[in-house]
Amino acid sequence: MYIVAYRLINLRNNSRRDSTDSLIAQTLLEHIHEIDRLSIENVAEMCSVSPSKFSKFVKRLGFDNYKEFRDLVKNEKYRSGYYGYEDKYPMGLYIEKVGWEPYLDILRYDLDHFTDKTDLDMVRRLAEALRDHDDVAAFGSVYSQTAAVDFMYRMAEEGKNIRTYTYDLEQEEYMKNMDENTLVIIFSNSGQYLYGDGMRKIGYFKTYLKRTKGEIALITSNEEAARDPIVKYPILYSFTTKVHSHMLMERLIMELVISEYKKLV
Repeated sequence: MYIVAYRLINLRNNSRRDSTDSLIAQTLLEHIHEIDRLSIENVAEMCSVSPSKFSKFVKRLGFDNYKEFRDLVKNEKYRSGYYGYEDKYPMGLYIEKVGWEPYLDILRYDLDHFTDKTDLDMVRRLAEALRDHDDVAAFGSVYSQTAAVDFMYRMAEEGKNIRTYTYDLEQEEYMKNMDENTLVIIFSNSGQYLYGDGMRKIGYFKTYLKRTKGEIALITSNEEAARDPIVKYPILYSFTTKVHSHMLMERLIMELVISEYKKLV
């Protein structure tokens, strides 16, 4: 899932069910594999609005115009569902192909080796930064964003209020305006969040992160991304096989960080 579907789903879920925006978003999601072949007039008619109204809708989604919107739909239609990890099975796909029991064996082995690459000293350093910063946010994309939301609520239980945003444009705006008192914790299994590949057009890089005064933590399985100079707190986890269980691993790391935070406060 990439930027177009991501934004449409979020817009629909954050709008009244009977609102025009919600109805347009729902129609586009139902016909998303057809859009790359249609003109703005065709799509506007399909959504029961005028072309000018649809053009304004596209801009509210964060796209410059209908051409950019349609080009991204086409690009995402023909790309892998998990760009950069085509040699690995997502957890759900592996279970579908092989079954639960073989997957549970893999998961047990992954858990036995969970701390092989996890730097517990870095986990403690991140917990200290979490304690020392007043302005903290947790971000991710799609599935990893759910880990960021869980982390926000878990930290609230510990008396530490951090923030997150579902919309990627709001995340981007926040990070563009970070100062030296800001800590952003990014959940990104693939590490691609740093470079924007997936939540932006191919080749788009979040260059503003290289100029930020804020501090960045990255929770990832991507060793290269973890070594990026802009990452001050890299938390690296690993898989023992070609099956991704990152939706579980991210939460284990989250609980490790919270456990260390609780010791400090």
